[in-house]
Amino acid sequence: MRDRYCLIKNKNDRIPPQYHLDNEIIMITLLSFILLLVLISFSGIRIVQQNTVYVIEFLGRFRRIMPAGFNFKFPFLERVSEIVTLRQRNFALINKYPSRDKVIVDVSTNLIYSVDPHEEGVKRYVYSLTNRDKSIGAIIENSLRTYIAKETHEGILEKKEELAAHIKSDLDKQFADWGMVIASFQITEVSFPEAITKAMSEVVASQQLMKAASNKGEAVKIQTVKEAEAEKERRRLQGEGVALEREALAQGLKHSIEIMQVATGKQAEEILALLTLTQYTDTLKAIGMTPNTKVIFLDSSPGKPKELMSQMVQAFQGE
Repeated sequence: MRDRYCLIKNKNDRIPPQYHLDNEIIMITLLSFILLLVLISFSGIRIVQQNTVYVIEFLGRFRRIMPAGFNFKFPFLERVSEIVTLRQRNFALINKYPSRDKVIVDVSTNLIYSVDPHEEGVKRYVYSLTNRDKSIGAIIENSLRTYIAKETHEGILEKKEELAAHIKSDLDKQFADWGMVIASFQITEVSFPEAITKAMSEVVASQQLMKAASNKGEAVKIQTVKEAEAEKERRRLQGEGVALEREALAQGLKHSIEIMQVATGKQAEEILALLTLTQYTDTLKAIGMTPNTKVIFLDSSPGKPKELMSQMVQAFQGE
């Protein structure tokens, strides 16, 4: 037993120190390699924000897009070519365009668009154009210039909505080829040179004055017609009132004559003359009591009432 122990001990004594060093190097190398793989794997993780996509290329060629959320790409082989937002964007443009009647029109526009969220749309958006803003501005200006050249400056003001709809329809297909979708196209302002603006204001002012004069004349006409109709109605009612008054007076006289005939036995002509004389004196009394009466010349001779009554009787008898 002792001999065997000595034999093992002798074998261990023959293991060189370099052997242990090599094992440690191998372990460190292996651990480093594993750690490197882990780090490389973590470097391929991508967290994509909402309304955003990453365009991924594989060895320089388009491969796919990364949607919002957790994603992974192969390190070294794949790379993020571009980060594309899917939010709506504004593209404002101000430029001068000649109208059909040779007036230089300043037109301000605002384009609202977004990137087509589908993979093919994003691919077209990234790879179709080199300078997107320049291309968008050029196609809008070309479409506006073509349309405005067919209209007068006054027609442009009247057809702003129609112009905006025409431009949007004209741009829809081209933007689809570029991987973009137009949400809205607005013409925010149309302005002209100061001289044209002043002339247009004067024309509008004169039209308003003519309209006001026409309205005033029409109002006077209506007022005159209404006043004439009112006067006509007033005279009709007045005539009816006078007729009713005379009818009532005649009825009253008839009734009075019948009563006096029964009471006195006199003839109707005499009784009527007496009533007329009484009415005459009452009239004189009423005139004298009127506040505005100044001087009244009357024949106050004693025989005047008798003469008046005689004249009335003769009038009734037809003498």
